[in-house]
Amino acid sequence: MIRVTGSLAVASVAALTASCTQSATPTAANDVLGPGQVATVNGQRIPESIFRVYTMSAMRKNADDLTPEERKAVIDDLVGVIVMADEAKKQGLPAERTVAAQLELARMQLTARAMATRYMEKNAASAAEIQAVYDENLPRLAGQQFKARHILVETQEEANAVIKELQQGKDFAELAKQRASGPTGPNGGDLGWFTADSMVQPVAEAVRAMKVGSYSTEPVKTEFGYHVLHLDDTRAQDPPTLDSMRQELTQAVERNKLQAYVRTLVQAATVVNE
Repeated sequence: MIRVTGSLAVASVAALTASCTQSATPTAANDVLGPGQVATVNGQRIPESIFRVYTMSAMRKNADDLTPEERKAVIDDLVGVIVMADEAKKQGLPAERTVAAQLELARMQLTARAMATRYMEKNAASAAEIQAVYDENLPRLAGQQFKARHILVETQEEANAVIKELQQGKDFAELAKQRASGPTGPNGGDLGWFTADSMVQPVAEAVRAMKVGSYSTEPVKTEFGYHVLHLDDTRAQDPPTLDSMRQELTQAVERNKLQAYVRTLVQAATVVNE
């Protein structure tokens, strides 16, 4: 998915700053920002369109829903932006390479985000596409759950000693209370129910290969230390319904479509690295 950064507030500042660097201020009649305005500052108007975008970013609400006090506060903020931008122009900041690069990057990022939004408006996820992603992920969503215990120790030698005690008939839960260094020791090493995806990979692989009621005959090494495992039980995990995942699935479809669109544009572009 195309990645763009920067808030709308930053974009508003960039737009206002850019307008201050133009050789002439456009008139309301031909201004792409629209003829409406909410105030003027030193003869420079604050377009209503910028006011509305800034309001949504700063206040998280529609400009039409502002109280008179909130509207004044937003306009005051924009006045501050404009006078600061004017002062920056007087001091030559927009001509400095770093500032100019930041302004241009903000412009490109905002434009790219607008293009992404426009593309997805015209290529929304269809019901069939959402169903296909759901079906593709169904095996994982309907996977098995495991209930297990473990005894976590720091060295392989300690783990081997635990296994030897288990072979001698010692109770796993009692050994966990006595020997485990991890936080689950006091409750007999109980890990509760978990899926393989939610567990560190070496432990997940080990429990998959075990039978209910058995313990691991070899230490299982992870970043946390050495584990001795006991598989208490397994059960099938009912998958979530498509409706309960609709938003996530829709986002996945849109992300894939947008990534494919970006790849198409990149492939069609002439790119020369220097």
